[in-house]
Order: sequence, then C-alpha cells, then structure tokens
Amino acid sequence: MLKDAIKKNYKWIIVFLCVVIFLLLLEDIFENEILDLDVAAYRMIVLNLRTDSLTGIMKVITSLGGAYVLIALTLGALLVLKNRKISIMITLNLVISTVLNFLLKYVIERPRPEGYGLIIESGYSFPSGHSMISMAFYGLIIYLIWKLVKKENIKYICSVFLGLLIVLIGFSRIYLGVHYASDVIGGFAIAIAYLIVFTSIAKTYLKEIDGEKHIMKKNTIKLLKKKKKLTNSFKYAFEGIASSLKTEQNLKIHFAIMIVVIIAGIICRISVFEWIICVILFGLVIAFELINTAIETTVDLAMPDKHPKAKLAKDISAGAVLILAITAIIVGLIIFIPKIF
Repeated sequence: MLKDAIKKNYKWIIVFLCVVIFLLLLEDIFENEILDLDVAAYRMIVLNLRTDSLTGIMKVITSLGGAYVLIALTLGALLVLKNRKISIMITLNLVISTVLNFLLKYVIERPRPEGYGLIIESGYSFPSGHSMISMAFYGLIIYLIWKLVKKENIKYICSVFLGLLIVLIGFSRIYLGVHYASDVIGGFAIAIAYLIVFTSIAKTYLKEIDGEKHIMKKNTIKLLKKKKKLTNSFKYAFEGIASSLKTEQNLKIHFAIMIVVIIAGIICRISVFEWIICVILFGLVIAFELINTAIETTVDLAMPDKHPKAKLAKDISAGAVLILAITAIIVGLIIFIPKIF
C-alpha cells in the first residue's frame, strides 16, 4: 500500500524534498551564516584543485550555462524545430526559470563570495543563476529526449552527457569563486522542484504515440465529452497560444521583442523593480494581442459579411493593443536609455 502510494506520487515527494532542502539552506543564509558545507567546498575545490589549465576549462563550461548560450540555443530551437509546441515550451521554460531566479535573488539578497573570484560577476548569490537555469533548461531537454526519442541508447547517452554538463556548470561556479556551494545546491534543488511542476503541466501539451515522433495533440478536442480539469485548462491555453503564434504575425513580433528586451535587461543589469515592470508589460501586451485575436475571430464567425459595426469592433480592439504597445515602448525607453547612455 505504502509502496504503491510512493510509486504513484514519487514526483511530488521529490518536489517536497527539494523545497525542504532549499528552505533549510535559506534558514542558515538568513542568519548570515557561512555554512560548513561552503567552507568544506572552498577548501577542497578552491584551495586544492585550481590550476591554470583547469581554470580555462571551467570558464568554457560556465559559459554553457550563461545567458548568451541559453538564449542562442532557444532562438535556434524556435528557428529549426518544426514542432512549434516544443519550441514554445523551451522558450517559456527559459523565461520562467530566469524570472524566478531573479526574483529569488533579489528577495534573499545574499552577497557573493569575496576575495577569491576568478571572474567578475555582479548581483546577488543565492540561488546560483547558472546552476538553477541550467538545471531547468537542460533538464527540460532531457525530459523531451525521453518523450520523443525512440532509441534507448541515444536516450541514455544524451541524458548522461547533459546531466554531467549540469553538474559541471554548478561545479564551475564554485571553482571560479563566484558562488558558495550552498548557492549551487539551492539552485539545483529549486530548479528540480520547478521543473517537475512545469513538465507535469506541460505533458498534457504533448501527445505520446508509442514513444515515437508524433507528439502534438489534435486541435479538434471533443470538449463536451470531457470534464474540464485544471490540467486541461492549461492544455487549451497552450493550444490557443500556439495557434495564435502560427497565424498572427503581430504576436510573433511581440514574442521576438520580449526576447530582445530580456537580453538587453540581462546585459544592462536592470533592477528587480524594472524587471517586474517589464514582466508585467510582457504579459499585458501579449494578453491583449490574444484577446484582440479572439475578438476578431468571434466577429468573423458572427458576421462573415462586411459590416461597418463589425469593422468598428475589430478596429477598437486593435487600437487597444496599439495603445498598450506604445505605452510599453515608452516605459522601455525610460528604463533602458539612461543605462545605455
């Protein structure tokens, strides 16, 4: 009985344990303590393992968990992958994990280690951004490989390689002296918990057919024959976004601008308050564009023939999106122009 319950709910047990680990670390950090774990890792890694050749390798490895590489990989997925649902999942995962990391850092405000850093980093230390976002990003890739790839040997080889890469990225942050060991462990723990929640929601977004290539849910879902569960609500929402991205050029432009602003924000190191403003504006502009698409579709269904009032309804909804977009541009200029000049 207990064994069956554990087997059935093992994912949520892992989430619970990861959150507990994160909170235990956080408790000591709020007490301004340097953990014994951090001291031991410093002595073992920083004092005993550093060499010139290994330092060069660690700098390359740490860059694989950096913003430029992960954004480049995400843009590559958007351009290369034919399945738009997978591309959207990868993009959303990177955006959500990045925003979550920034919020946690600025709430906790743990200073970085001082005196032995081999590279220059700014911002707060806990949880490690490279460790947390790499775990979320490459962890999702591992999840997708297991869902989509048929050959078992490729699954294992890719999983071992990416898993080792995640661990090495975390190790490199300690080696280079820009994070404590507890920062890395905390980043890994909260990322695993987040990733389980994210994939549990997103798995309804995919369709498995004997573990082979076809993973997309059909758009024609029989709504009247199914009970609308919470997971189905997320699934329908993702399908609506995916459909809009395929048909609406303006929505693609909004997403592209959002990615550009995120890159600019990381480069310019905008404050947490400025990030919050940007995230709110991202959500509002994209949501208004989706609402505008819904209104236009509804009007076309209700009024297939041209009618002045139908045109007026479409123009008003488009005007609302335009006003919000112009407002977002003005706010963006207010945030970024002082930082650029």
